[in-house]
Amino acid sequence: MTKPITGAEAFVQCLSDGGIDTVFALPGEETSDLMAALQASEIEIVLCRHEQAAAFMASVHGRLTGRPAACLATLGPGATNLVTGVADATLDHVPLIAITGQGARSRLHRGAASHQIIDLERLFQPVAKQSVLIREASQIGDLVAEALRTAIGGTPGAVHVSLPEDLAGATLDTAPSSIGKPQIAAPFPNPKALSDAVNQLNAATRPLVLAGAGVGRAGADGAFADFIDRTGLPVATSFMAKGLLPPDHALHLGAFGLPVNDHVDRAIAASDLLIAVGLDPVEYPVSKLSQGGEIPTLRIDTTEGQRDLGWRVTSEVIGDFEATLDGLGRAASRKADLWADARAARAGLLSDLNHALGKLDDTPPSDTALVAALNNTLGDGDLILSGVGTHKLSLARNLMPGEPGQVIIANGLAGMGLALPGTIAAARLGRYDRVLAVCGDGDVMMNIQDMETATRLDLAMSVVVWIDGGYGLIEDKQEGETGQRPDLGFSQIDWAQLAGAFGWHHTSCNTARDLRDCLAVRTAPERRHLITVPVRYDGSLA
Repeated sequence: MTKPITGAEAFVQCLSDGGIDTVFALPGEETSDLMAALQASEIEIVLCRHEQAAAFMASVHGRLTGRPAACLATLGPGATNLVTGVADATLDHVPLIAITGQGARSRLHRGAASHQIIDLERLFQPVAKQSVLIREASQIGDLVAEALRTAIGGTPGAVHVSLPEDLAGATLDTAPSSIGKPQIAAPFPNPKALSDAVNQLNAATRPLVLAGAGVGRAGADGAFADFIDRTGLPVATSFMAKGLLPPDHALHLGAFGLPVNDHVDRAIAASDLLIAVGLDPVEYPVSKLSQGGEIPTLRIDTTEGQRDLGWRVTSEVIGDFEATLDGLGRAASRKADLWADARAARAGLLSDLNHALGKLDDTPPSDTALVAALNNTLGDGDLILSGVGTHKLSLARNLMPGEPGQVIIANGLAGMGLALPGTIAAARLGRYDRVLAVCGDGDVMMNIQDMETATRLDLAMSVVVWIDGGYGLIEDKQEGETGQRPDLGFSQIDWAQLAGAFGWHHTSCNTARDLRDCLAVRTAPERRHLITVPVRYDGSLA
């Protein structure tokens, strides 16, 4: 006789069959059956201290593996707390499955008369690729399979699925059939589109490549580097695509996206053809890059994109990156010369980085000196995750990773609070020599409670906090717009006491050299390290 199966067990079986191996969870009453089914499965449960942190962990897991993890919350406030992390995954194109419990189906659609009930299907629709409420047992297999395909297919993103508690606990007549892991392949590029792109590339005299996160997401960083070496095209990257070229590569002009006119921006403005490779408009307004459409753009990607966003796409090749870049590289008529404005951008970037090295002993340290300290100690097997704030802009401009994917800078939603929980997700994968979060003192407090999660899991990780005592980026912005600087500061924290409360080791640094020396010790016995350092922003980023 076949053992009866509940709706929750069927749901979890479908998740496991579809390749989900981790669920970051904060359970509640309405998810009791789901938690029991997960505990009986081979899926690993990571118990979190806040739902937003759980969603950020799932988002970073997806960034690093290319496969979706799930985050789980109960109905009502549990579900609403997931929203920021789910939106982050959607806007940064990260595959993720958000699962929420829900009240019994008999309680739905009663409005305010039903305790904690809100329409979760509608709540997540604006921030996810798809949001569904499972209403019948017969839908479980099909809707979970569709959710997994949608999360990884086309442009990846988050999908939300809600399972009512009565359906989760109900006994099913038949188990859903195995759905298997979804497989999505990019199409082969159209030969005519490829030929048009070659003609446009060969006609340009000042071409410049704008590389986006889609290159790394597709695992095409090797093909991209070969294409650049073959064609000699200068490259600027988005914040999320740092590391596609090593810092000593002669064609590497740095990252675009700062709210100032930087060296790289002047080179972009002087170009006569922008080659956007894996660049999504969510990473940076494309109208700014193309001067409102004055500079023609050759777009290379795996999926169709919007053209009505202020850029002038004159050629477009949609298909597998490796096939497209190989075809373009082979057909290019000559290796491009590094034209004057591109050379100037490269020289300006290197000059600024070298200048920062001479400021390691300044007190308080400048942001550029702190990044220089990070550059000095960044190993090939390290991973850095940035929080959001003024420090993010400094890292985006000045941090020079040697490998693709070595730095995570969330920039689509750009929500504060990702770095600490994201570092937890990265550390538990066991892939990296060292995992390091760099946060502002505003950003780190958004999910400070999950320091306990890292301790409970006994993870090896470090968190560096730059202390400026307030919401500095907003102070700078408001002062620039109104001429008056607001007081958005907050009281100081006893960081040593905070670290000790969670069982972490604490080090206080006074200079960038102190930070460099602290990070240079790679065999310290402490597995979890909170490092604090004051920062003086030099004013070049706002």
